[in-house]
Amino acid sequence: MPEPLIIPLDADSVRKLLGNVAALVRGAPGVEEAGDDYIVVSVPRLFGFGHRRVKLSLRVYEAREAVLIIMRSGVDSIVIAVDIVDTGEGTHIVVSGGGSGRVAKLVDPMVDTVMKNIRERISAAHPRVELVESDNKLAALEEPLPPRTTLVYYDSFTPIRDVPTEAGLRLLAVMGIDDYLAEITDYRGTYLARIVLRGNRLTGAYAEIGGKKVRGGDALELARRPPGHRVRVKAWSLTGSSEILLYEPEQIAGGEGHAVYWIGGSAKLEHGGLAPNSYIVLDNYEAAIIDPAGGERMTNTARGVVGDLEQVRYIVATSAEADVDEGLRSLASLAVRASFVLPSYWGAQLASVNWDLASRVQLLPEREGSLRIGRTDLRVIPSRARGAPVASIYDPATKTLITGPVLGAVTPPGMWSIRADDLDDYADAVIGYVRHTVCRNEFREWLKKVKKLDIEILAPRYGPVLEGRRNVEKLLQRLEKEI
Repeated sequence: MPEPLIIPLDADSVRKLLGNVAALVRGAPGVEEAGDDYIVVSVPRLFGFGHRRVKLSLRVYEAREAVLIIMRSGVDSIVIAVDIVDTGEGTHIVVSGGGSGRVAKLVDPMVDTVMKNIRERISAAHPRVELVESDNKLAALEEPLPPRTTLVYYDSFTPIRDVPTEAGLRLLAVMGIDDYLAEITDYRGTYLARIVLRGNRLTGAYAEIGGKKVRGGDALELARRPPGHRVRVKAWSLTGSSEILLYEPEQIAGGEGHAVYWIGGSAKLEHGGLAPNSYIVLDNYEAAIIDPAGGERMTNTARGVVGDLEQVRYIVATSAEADVDEGLRSLASLAVRASFVLPSYWGAQLASVNWDLASRVQLLPEREGSLRIGRTDLRVIPSRARGAPVASIYDPATKTLITGPVLGAVTPPGMWSIRADDLDDYADAVIGYVRHTVCRNEFREWLKKVKKLDIEILAPRYGPVLEGRRNVEKLLQRLEKEI
């Protein structure tokens, strides 16, 4: 049984690092030439007199957890399988193969060569350590950050052997070459490390662990050992050149056993408008992702919260408008055990255009119901907005109402914040949104139901979150009076 190569990255990042998988067979014993769609091998003649050149067609097929390299000509064939299995705590790479005809003897050396080339590519992608004092100071925040610095990355993945260099590897694999400041912390507040990456070079380091504060080579040595099962990695582009828009996911309610997280950042907020929010409810190692707005950015951020997306039991779209369509498709192949939960109208649309997801779609009836994650029953409250059925989700454990598109607010240009600051201004914005989007009779029915709930946090589909039971009561009273 081949030994797996274990890499502290997700499968998609590994695929990016490997690049052209077909080129991995080059250099194998017996391989004389390899083109884009063919390969020429040399095999012993049947009666032992010299060698014969055989030209095989070459095709590459990608599945969710494997890449197949198929080389064949008539009865001569070689199949190399590169299994790239994402375990949630790293990716296991196993190379195996089989063959027939005269080329079958080349399979084992070709498998060994492919694995060797994979190891070399992964090793070459690790950032080189070339420390300079100015970047050591930048990592210690003793130097001011460049004015164009922007947060571009967040994840809670675990580098498992050498934290600084493997965190750098992960960042380069996911984000590509740029200048970054990365910060690595644990969940107990006992570990802090920062590194500066410039291209493929690690040029600055700082660590603050166990009362020690060091930088440079001492920081790399002190920070090398992982502090526990999982760490957080955040990174800022120092050049502002990245097009990635990202807010760090924020826990808005709950504690260690049960929590609600907010994710945003899929809109260019300097322009204002409807800034969509996504939410994740975690309970007892199960999760529900609600209104996943955005594609790969949202998926990477959600993974930073959940860790292993196979723990996601439900992907809920309170309505499946354009801002969540990309997120639903992005999560489909990663959260493989999750059901897609939508109001009937939107669920029917999703199933009709995505036949492969039809068996995973769970329709919400236009009456109250519940979704169970862990030990908590999330209450589903139906309503209508923009003429179509929608839903709100109430989490009784944290007293949080995720309203869906029933409530929202238009964000003025450059005025975004996660939480509402001024209740009167916020209420005006919400009322303006509601007047243009809701069906009045259904909205008043919805309002009558939610006023009976004990709500401490109002989490709308668009705009800031409203905190405080008294603030929520005042907003609902105004809505009841003016809608």
